[in-house]
Amino acid sequence: MRAIFDKKELLVLLQDFYELTGLRTVVFDEWGMDILSYPAELPAFCRLVRSTPEGTQGCRLCDQKACRQAQRERKTLIYPCHAGLIEAITPIQVDGVVVGYLLLSHIVQGADEEAEWRRVLELCRPYGIGETALREAYGQLPRTPYRVLRAAGDLLSFSARALCQARMARLVPGSMQERLTHYVSEHLAEDLSSERICTALGMGRTALYELSKQTYGCGIHEYVRRLRIQSAMQLLTTTKLTNSEICQRIGIADYNYFFRVFRKQTGFTPQAYRRQFGGPET
Repeated sequence: MRAIFDKKELLVLLQDFYELTGLRTVVFDEWGMDILSYPAELPAFCRLVRSTPEGTQGCRLCDQKACRQAQRERKTLIYPCHAGLIEAITPIQVDGVVVGYLLLSHIVQGADEEAEWRRVLELCRPYGIGETALREAYGQLPRTPYRVLRAAGDLLSFSARALCQARMARLVPGSMQERLTHYVSEHLAEDLSSERICTALGMGRTALYELSKQTYGCGIHEYVRRLRIQSAMQLLTTTKLTNSEICQRIGIADYNYFFRVFRKQTGFTPQAYRRQFGGPET
């Protein structure tokens, strides 16, 4: 059973957090995919890093690694990102289940300005970004002393715990949202046309579209595609199933289509994702 996020209320929280701290806050779902952020636009520094394929992959890898560690440790973590900035992440838990994460991103402490810059320059050198442009973008990032960062991390942790109480993140047994999520999850390996889902839930196509947009922020076909790839991510890291067997499990008959969609959504090929995130048993 998955969480439903009240994005309207969450956005208010993120805006308040930004006003208090000046730090950009991101909400990830349980798979480490960002679903909401404030401010919505990345700072110039991160846009530069992500302008290269290697930088984009580095960001994805860094985010997913942080989510996995926060999921294991169930606490707020403060850590350096792949490009030399500081980030803080905390898990969002509903009824003991980690359903997402809150992240404070793109932080520079400024305690030793020159040493911190040299570290950033060294880590970003493989991305081939011009030093002048990188230095200018780096200078635009807010400086956040460690004591302020620790306080912001504590607030982040309290906010994550309060999301459930404020019903901004919730599991809703018996609701239409939960019925839709349950049905799609249970029948993921089968044909999941709009007609079949409508028949199973006793609703029309328009109602299904509105329910999907309210629950997932996208149409039902996009959600099914996303869920299939998320299921593939789990199977790749927890089983020894072949790619063909995984395609069968998740209801995608065309392997070439699976390969394209998986790489587009995760930034990795299936094989690379298994090598990067799979345990020794896989």
